[in-house]
Amino acid sequence: MDFWIKFLSYFNLAGAIHALLQSILLFFIRRGNRRANKIMAFFLLALAVGMANGIVSLLGLYDIWPVLSILMASVILTYGPLFYLYIRAMTARDRPGTPIEILHGLPFLLAVLAYTAYLTGSGDGPPSPGVIGWAVRSPWLVVLVLSILQTIAYVISIIRLLREYSERVRSAYSTIDRVNLGWLRRRLAVYAAIWAAGLAMMAVGGLESRAIGLIGQIVLFLVALNTFATGYRAMLQPEIFFGPVEARPVRRYEKSSLTPENAALHKTRLLEYMEREKAFLDPEITLPKLAQALAIPIAHLSRIVNELFGRNFFEFVNQYRVDEAKRRLAGPDASQDKLITVALDCGFNSLATFNRVFKEMAGRTPSDFRKNPAAP
Repeated sequence: MDFWIKFLSYFNLAGAIHALLQSILLFFIRRGNRRANKIMAFFLLALAVGMANGIVSLLGLYDIWPVLSILMASVILTYGPLFYLYIRAMTARDRPGTPIEILHGLPFLLAVLAYTAYLTGSGDGPPSPGVIGWAVRSPWLVVLVLSILQTIAYVISIIRLLREYSERVRSAYSTIDRVNLGWLRRRLAVYAAIWAAGLAMMAVGGLESRAIGLIGQIVLFLVALNTFATGYRAMLQPEIFFGPVEARPVRRYEKSSLTPENAALHKTRLLEYMEREKAFLDPEITLPKLAQALAIPIAHLSRIVNELFGRNFFEFVNQYRVDEAKRRLAGPDASQDKLITVALDCGFNSLATFNRVFKEMAGRTPSDFRKNPAAP
């Protein structure tokens, strides 16, 4: 076990250095979603501190400066809050930070207090009763319990954020491939699985200190890999990482000035424009672009699509695309065209998206439809 502890400690030191450098880069980068960049920078900084735990222990620095253990043991409780705030900054840019967010640091503060009391306690008097006494005597168990509760709470909260984000994207974009956060859901699942596996292994090991140390090093290493993958994957989606290319997400319209008369007029203009200009053939058409072309306020156009057609913008535009594809696939020369050609000509930006959306709206795949267009 000693060999693996030493090996992982040095390995994690390299990861800590990488996290520190990436943190500095993100903190000073000036383009795009700067708030998200700074939160991720703090997350990576906290991760670097946690990953340095093994080497600090090997060098005997805890014996020289016992106070180090207060920070090193408690920093793990900053991962969940910072990851959550990062996701929120990415997916809800129009939601400003508030002073109440400081409450996310409460578990970290509790762990710091527990370790401080543990290190400064004389140990000569009788043990304090109740939960406080338990926390002072076993601060590492406090951290473990809080980690479990945090992981559950923040995973649920992040899932809710991603669902809200998906709804907002579909209300403004007709093509969502490049702003899809499915990969982020997978990273979140990996993050939760790492913690669950680590906690299970600690429980099987009887919470023995050396086993916790080894498992902790493994968990930190895997969390670091997952975090680096998240950061680099986000860089491949500039629409998310560097900020939106369009206007801010559309809000609901409780105080909208749209009258029923104007709504009917705008609806007629919208239908005429879609038929005449075939705006749906543009794979990059968005709600703001269409609103600008029609000289209609974005909130009004969104309300018309949602309330008068009973759809979000994604469904509204893609129904036109599917109808156009049906016309092409039912034509006399349909067999000469490849499906990818039909997909691109009808406004889809990939064959996979074409197949998925067509099946959702038509009830069968494009290939099946081409074989027998008259079938129900």
